[in-house]
Amino acid sequence: KTIHVHPNQTVKTGEVLFSLDDTTLKSRLEVGQKSVAVANAELQVATQKSFDTPQSKGELAFLSGRVQEKLAELLAVKMQLARINVVADHDGIAVFGDSDDWLGRPVSTGERIMLLANPDKPGVLIHLPLADAIALDIGASLKLFLTVMPLTPLEARITETSYQAVLSPDGVASYRLRAAFD
Repeated sequence: KTIHVHPNQTVKTGEVLFSLDDTTLKSRLEVGQKSVAVANAELQVATQKSFDTPQSKGELAFLSGRVQEKLAELLAVKMQLARINVVADHDGIAVFGDSDDWLGRPVSTGERIMLLANPDKPGVLIHLPLADAIALDIGASLKLFLTVMPLTPLEARITETSYQAVLSPDGVASYRLRAAFD
């Protein structure tokens, strides 16, 4: 719904990064509240009838269970609404592209919207395609040639390797490597 920070902006712990759209959840909350009210009314009617009709006593457990079910559904929606605002869990820099790319776009669970980078520990994430796979041990040195500085490579050391291939953002099966600058 709203992105509250700008790309590459420094953020503090607890600062709101972005807010998800709450329209659907607010509608579900209203429906849930009405469902709880209806279930409570049905239970109350059955409770009053149970004094006169023994058959209504059997319905009490069922209707009481329905009230508890509706209350649980309502609680789940309230908990989701409480998580609409995504906050920074530590200080860092908000790394993402243009905020206009995200506004109004549906997101999936687990989809990365932005990265909160630690400026004190700059590093490199490398997706090494399976076709180009070579044995790289932790501690191995590497040189990073940036497009903006092609004649001045940056020195780094590998800090983490993966042994299982995953799809890279480009859709290529790759090994993930992480490196820290020297």
